[in-house]
Amino acid sequence: MNYEEKCHFALKELTEAKIWESNYNPPIIKLLRKFGFKVPFPHYNSFLMNALSTGLYFSCLWGLLMCFSRWNTQNISLYDTLSTALFAGTLFGVAMASYYRHGFKKYKLTPWHEIK
Repeated sequence: MNYEEKCHFALKELTEAKIWESNYNPPIIKLLRKFGFKVPFPHYNSFLMNALSTGLYFSCLWGLLMCFSRWNTQNISLYDTLSTALFAGTLFGVAMASYYRHGFKKYKLTPWHEIK
């Protein structure tokens, strides 16, 4: 089964499970797919992949936002800025990975590699 057929099967499975589209097809996934990347939906990713991907983009976006809005005026060192952003990203990544893993088990979804 090719990537598009797997996605079609996964979309059907996710829709039947009554999971909100914004949960199984977040904007970052839409963007990656639009640029031609063949990424599975987050519910079908491994815990580690979800933790790294969501944590990384959260760290970058939140760190930049805080740097320009708050930390710039508080004279916080670069080390403190980076470590705080990485810590926040790690917490967010683990929380999101747990959420997706819980949904995967709760709705008894088919593992991505078993979709045929």
